[in-house]
Amino acid sequence: MAIFTSFNRYILALAMLVLAGNAATALEIFSGHASQGGMVIIKTDPLANLTIDDQALAVSKNGFAVIGFHRDDIAPVDVVAQYPDGRHDTLTITPTPREFKEQRIDGLPQNMVTPPQDVLDRIARDRAEVSQARAVISDLNGWQQDFIWPSHGIITGVYGSRRILNGQPRAPHYGIDIAAATGTPVKAPADGVITMVDDLYFTGITIIMDHGHGISSTFLHLNKANISVGMAVKQGDIIGEVGSTGRSTGAHLDWRINWFTKRLDPALLAGSMPNS
Repeated sequence: MAIFTSFNRYILALAMLVLAGNAATALEIFSGHASQGGMVIIKTDPLANLTIDDQALAVSKNGFAVIGFHRDDIAPVDVVAQYPDGRHDTLTITPTPREFKEQRIDGLPQNMVTPPQDVLDRIARDRAEVSQARAVISDLNGWQQDFIWPSHGIITGVYGSRRILNGQPRAPHYGIDIAAATGTPVKAPADGVITMVDDLYFTGITIIMDHGHGISSTFLHLNKANISVGMAVKQGDIIGEVGSTGRSTGAHLDWRINWFTKRLDPALLAGSMPNS
């Protein structure tokens, strides 16, 4: 009877090891919003090689990866994990569709709505600079934090809304507009490194911050920037002040989040605006 008991214990222990091994290499959604404008954090084996639609996807040392969905994304994506022992898993994620508002803004200077050619050339240079700053690939882990609101105020513009400027349809709004007094502090929503600080035609004084793995925050229309390119900042550090520079009708912060070229909804990361 003692031999049978020992054998049972051996089998049980072996089964537990197998289950533990499988749990360690599971491929699953850990947190986030699998929706248009959403960000999803995936949990897997830290040694796994991940791909998304045949493109490499970085895995952090603690076994997390991140992906994001654009406003108009509707197609499912396949995340494939190849493990060191040769096994593989596939996780298919389909973004949930959302309905977006329409926003009309009148009274803008006409040259800001339809700029002349020399200004269009400057805008093209601005966009190239922004694209380069957002294309940074780093192993920073700020994206794993719970994001906080960079400034508090009245939300006057939401992600995904179709904008009509002086009666002319324009591209959707990809940020969150937070109305606040000029000089109101703007704080880092998560840890990161500053990749761009510049005064741009449309967005005025603009800061871009890398949070790692392709996730970046952009802060528009600032009155002042308190940091410089290359600086590492911690969540809650003051990086600038609310202003009304660039194409703006009043003091506010336009906060945007990207996963590389995918535009994400900051409200899905930060939750409800605090009361104070």
